[in-house]
Amino acid sequence: MTRLFSITGMATTVLLVLGLAASGLQPGSPWPVRLIQAGLLMLMVTPITRVVVACVGYVREGDRLSALLTAAILVLVAAGGYLATR
Repeated sequence: MTRLFSITGMATTVLLVLGLAASGLQPGSPWPVRLIQAGLLMLMVTPITRVVVACVGYVREGDRLSALLTAAILVLVAAGGYLATR
């Protein structure tokens, strides 16, 4: 899993750098904005994915307390995301 998250971190960096470079080369074009948005979306989704993977791992191991705590974190993140969009 660590390798997967390293790859997503590199992909996020590439998208953000390409978006910033393209915004300087093509001002007013929608592509730089889309690249930057994709990079920021990956940046936000990666930690959430880590928490989901940890929760599933705890459930498989039978560690109820850790699974409950990570599930509570997911609920808080989801509630924060919902409230931020209102």
